[in-house]
Amino acid sequence: MADPHIQSQLDSLDKLTVILYRGALTASAAIMLLMVWGSSFAISAMVVAALIAACTVHIYDKRFRWLIVGSGMFASIWLTLDIWPPLALGAALFTFSALAIKEYFCFRLKILTLTPLTLAAFWFCFAFGQEQISIAFGIIGAILLATAAIAKWRMPIHYDIGDKSRYQV
Repeated sequence: MADPHIQSQLDSLDKLTVILYRGALTASAAIMLLMVWGSSFAISAMVVAALIAACTVHIYDKRFRWLIVGSGMFASIWLTLDIWPPLALGAALFTFSALAIKEYFCFRLKILTLTPLTLAAFWFCFAFGQEQISIAFGIIGAILLATAAIAKWRMPIHYDIGDKSRYQV
Protein backbone atom coordinates (compact mmCIF):
# COMPACT_ATOMS: atom_id res chain seq x y z
CA MET A 1 0.00 0.00 0.00
CA ALA A 2 1.33 3.39 -0.94
CA ASP A 3 2.15 6.39 1.19
CA PRO A 4 0.12 9.40 -0.02
CA HIS A 5 2.74 11.84 1.26
CA ILE A 6 5.32 10.59 -1.25
CA GLN A 7 4.87 11.51 -4.88
CA SER A 8 7.09 9.40 -7.10
CA GLN A 9 7.60 10.22 -10.75
CA LEU A 10 4.92 8.21 -12.53
CA ASP A 11 5.39 6.81 -16.01
CA SER A 12 2.63 5.80 -18.41
CA LEU A 13 2.57 2.22 -17.14
CA ASP A 14 2.13 3.39 -13.53
CA LYS A 15 -0.83 5.54 -14.54
CA LEU A 16 -2.32 2.76 -16.65
CA THR A 17 -2.12 0.21 -13.84
CA VAL A 18 -3.79 2.59 -11.39
CA ILE A 19 -6.61 3.28 -13.84
CA LEU A 20 -7.03 -0.44 -14.60
CA TYR A 21 -7.11 -1.26 -10.87
CA ARG A 22 -9.69 1.40 -10.13
CA GLY A 23 -11.72 0.39 -13.19
CA ALA A 24 -11.73 -3.27 -12.16
CA LEU A 25 -12.80 -2.33 -8.63
CA THR A 26 -15.62 -0.23 -10.08
CA ALA A 27 -16.62 -3.00 -12.49
CA SER A 28 -16.79 -5.52 -9.63
CA ALA A 29 -19.59 -3.52 -7.99
CA ALA A 30 -21.59 -3.40 -11.23
CA ILE A 31 -20.94 -7.08 -11.92
CA MET A 32 -22.23 -8.01 -8.46
CA LEU A 33 -25.54 -6.40 -9.38
CA LEU A 34 -25.61 -8.28 -12.70
CA MET A 35 -24.94 -11.50 -10.82
CA VAL A 36 -27.82 -10.82 -8.45
CA TRP A 37 -30.18 -10.57 -11.40
CA GLY A 38 -28.91 -13.78 -12.95
CA SER A 39 -26.75 -12.56 -15.80
CA SER A 40 -25.19 -15.52 -17.60
CA PHE A 41 -21.79 -13.89 -18.17
CA ALA A 42 -21.44 -12.37 -14.68
CA ILE A 43 -19.16 -15.09 -13.26
CA SER A 44 -16.76 -14.76 -16.19
CA ALA A 45 -16.84 -10.98 -15.94
CA MET A 46 -16.13 -11.10 -12.18
CA VAL A 47 -13.18 -13.42 -12.72
CA VAL A 48 -11.74 -11.12 -15.42
CA ALA A 49 -12.22 -8.08 -13.17
CA ALA A 50 -10.54 -9.90 -10.27
CA LEU A 51 -7.57 -10.87 -12.41
CA ILE A 52 -7.15 -7.31 -13.71
CA ALA A 53 -7.43 -5.84 -10.20
CA ALA A 54 -5.04 -8.42 -8.74
CA CYS A 55 -2.42 -7.88 -11.43
CA THR A 56 -2.50 -4.09 -11.16
CA VAL A 57 -2.74 -3.55 -7.39
CA HIS A 58 0.13 -1.66 -5.80
CA ILE A 59 1.16 -3.25 -2.50
CA TYR A 60 4.69 -3.03 -1.13
CA ASP A 61 4.70 -6.42 0.62
CA LYS A 62 5.15 -9.22 -1.92
CA ARG A 63 3.51 -11.85 0.32
CA PHE A 64 0.19 -10.05 0.30
CA ARG A 65 0.53 -9.08 -3.34
CA TRP A 66 1.11 -12.72 -4.33
CA LEU A 67 -1.81 -13.90 -2.19
CA ILE A 68 -4.08 -11.52 -4.07
CA VAL A 69 -2.57 -12.29 -7.49
CA GLY A 70 -2.64 -16.03 -6.73
CA SER A 71 -6.36 -15.99 -5.97
CA GLY A 72 -7.01 -14.06 -9.19
CA MET A 73 -4.95 -16.55 -11.20
CA PHE A 74 -6.67 -19.50 -9.50
CA ALA A 75 -10.05 -18.02 -10.41
CA SER A 76 -8.97 -17.65 -14.04
CA ILE A 77 -7.55 -21.16 -14.29
CA TRP A 78 -10.55 -22.74 -12.59
CA LEU A 79 -12.96 -20.87 -14.86
CA THR A 80 -10.98 -22.03 -17.90
CA LEU A 81 -11.16 -25.64 -16.71
CA ASP A 82 -14.95 -25.24 -16.44
CA ILE A 83 -15.31 -27.88 -13.74
CA TRP A 84 -17.41 -25.99 -11.21
CA PRO A 85 -17.67 -22.24 -12.03
CA PRO A 86 -18.82 -21.28 -8.51
CA LEU A 87 -15.32 -22.16 -7.25
CA ALA A 88 -13.83 -19.70 -9.76
CA LEU A 89 -16.33 -17.11 -8.52
CA GLY A 90 -15.32 -17.83 -4.93
CA ALA A 91 -11.66 -17.19 -5.74
CA ALA A 92 -12.57 -13.96 -7.53
CA LEU A 93 -14.64 -12.83 -4.55
CA PHE A 94 -11.72 -13.71 -2.27
CA THR A 95 -9.56 -11.41 -4.40
CA PHE A 96 -11.99 -8.53 -3.97
CA SER A 97 -12.35 -9.30 -0.26
CA ALA A 98 -8.59 -9.00 0.18
CA LEU A 99 -8.57 -5.79 -1.84
CA ALA A 100 -11.38 -4.36 0.30
CA ILE A 101 -9.30 -5.04 3.41
CA LYS A 102 -6.32 -3.36 1.72
CA GLU A 103 -8.53 -0.36 0.98
CA TYR A 104 -9.75 -0.34 4.58
CA PHE A 105 -6.15 0.21 5.69
CA CYS A 106 -5.87 2.97 3.10
CA PHE A 107 -9.07 4.87 3.93
CA ARG A 108 -9.98 3.65 7.43
CA LEU A 109 -13.58 3.09 6.35
CA LYS A 110 -14.66 0.51 8.91
CA ILE A 111 -17.57 -0.58 6.76
CA LEU A 112 -15.12 -2.11 4.26
CA THR A 113 -14.21 -4.73 6.88
CA LEU A 114 -17.68 -6.22 6.27
CA THR A 115 -16.85 -6.92 2.63
CA PRO A 116 -15.20 -10.35 3.13
CA LEU A 117 -18.09 -11.59 5.29
CA THR A 118 -20.69 -10.24 2.88
CA LEU A 119 -19.02 -11.67 -0.22
CA ALA A 120 -18.48 -15.04 1.49
CA ALA A 121 -22.14 -15.16 2.52
CA PHE A 122 -23.16 -14.21 -1.02
CA TRP A 123 -20.95 -16.93 -2.48
CA PHE A 124 -22.26 -19.60 -0.11
CA CYS A 125 -25.90 -18.74 -0.83
CA PHE A 126 -25.22 -18.42 -4.57
CA ALA A 127 -23.29 -21.70 -4.82
CA PHE A 128 -25.80 -23.69 -2.80
CA GLY A 129 -29.02 -22.43 -4.33
CA GLN A 130 -30.27 -19.97 -1.73
CA GLU A 131 -31.28 -17.43 -4.33
CA GLN A 132 -33.36 -15.04 -2.23
CA ILE A 133 -30.72 -14.69 0.47
CA SER A 134 -27.94 -14.34 -2.11
CA ILE A 135 -29.73 -11.36 -3.64
CA ALA A 136 -29.58 -9.47 -0.33
CA PHE A 137 -25.90 -10.26 0.22
CA GLY A 138 -25.14 -9.45 -3.42
CA ILE A 139 -26.68 -6.01 -3.21
CA ILE A 140 -24.84 -5.28 0.05
CA GLY A 141 -21.60 -6.57 -1.52
CA ALA A 142 -22.11 -4.32 -4.55
CA ILE A 143 -22.60 -1.32 -2.28
CA LEU A 144 -19.45 -2.13 -0.30
CA LEU A 145 -17.36 -2.59 -3.45
CA ALA A 146 -18.78 0.65 -4.87
CA THR A 147 -17.84 2.43 -1.63
CA ALA A 148 -14.23 1.30 -2.03
CA ALA A 149 -14.22 2.26 -5.72
CA ILE A 150 -15.64 5.73 -5.08
CA ALA A 151 -13.06 6.35 -2.36
CA LYS A 152 -10.30 5.27 -4.78
CA TRP A 153 -11.44 7.50 -7.63
CA ARG A 154 -11.58 10.52 -5.30
CA MET A 155 -7.86 10.42 -4.58
CA PRO A 156 -4.99 11.48 -6.88
CA ILE A 157 -3.32 8.74 -8.94
CA HIS A 158 0.06 9.07 -7.21
CA TYR A 159 -1.54 7.99 -3.89
CA ASP A 160 -1.84 4.46 -5.28
CA ILE A 161 1.85 4.22 -6.08
CA GLY A 162 3.64 5.96 -3.22
CA ASP A 163 7.38 5.33 -2.86
CA LYS A 164 8.37 3.18 -5.85
CA SER A 165 11.65 2.21 -4.21
CA ARG A 166 9.85 0.31 -1.41
CA TYR A 167 8.23 -2.35 -3.60
CA GLN A 168 9.51 -5.85 -2.99
CA VAL A 169 10.25 -7.90 -6.07
